[in-house]
Amino acid sequence: QETVGFRVPAHTTTLALLEEFHKLGGNGIAAPSANRFGRVSPTNAEAVQSELGEFLDESRDLIIDGGQSLVGVESTIIDCMSEFPRILRPGAISIEMIFRTTGLMSKPNIDSKIRVSGSLEHHYSPKAKILLRGKASAGDGFIALKVFDTPEGAVRLASPKTLEEYARILYAVLREADKRGINRIVVIPPQGNGIAIAIRDRLARAAR
Repeated sequence: QETVGFRVPAHTTTLALLEEFHKLGGNGIAAPSANRFGRVSPTNAEAVQSELGEFLDESRDLIIDGGQSLVGVESTIIDCMSEFPRILRPGAISIEMIFRTTGLMSKPNIDSKIRVSGSLEHHYSPKAKILLRGKASAGDGFIALKVFDTPEGAVRLASPKTLEEYARILYAVLREADKRGINRIVVIPPQGNGIAIAIRDRLARAAR
């Protein structure tokens, strides 16, 4: 493509790494995400090891452990190539935040020709089948905000109290379900704007 994406992380460890690299003459780091194509993204060092460990060279490759991911779902991707910004992949940065920062109202992403990570219809998928409607049966996993009761016989995988907690733990919970051999997971997606949009986006792609 004729475009390039830039990410400036907020994590102190990553910023320190970039600063040290800059002192050595580096101007930036080009790197892929720490998940295999289409798979659930890792949100901690243990998950990175599980995802990529078999491909790493112990004498050469290192995993920097910065703790649990603060946001959880992937970062917002914003198209800044035109007069008004467009969100190509929803994340923690909302339309309202963009407006408060820039004074520009983000336009809807309609038929964007720019290819971005995580834009395939089927993505972020665990081994278990994800269902976004219907009632959980005995043995099914169940993910929903704390206000929702667990269906009889279902395995409660997560009861986040807030949208932020929902986004932060989602991928770790999906990975844990795979470890436990759960074949189906019924999820009640959160309603609302902001980070809830990003959560629904990831769940919709995981369920296809």
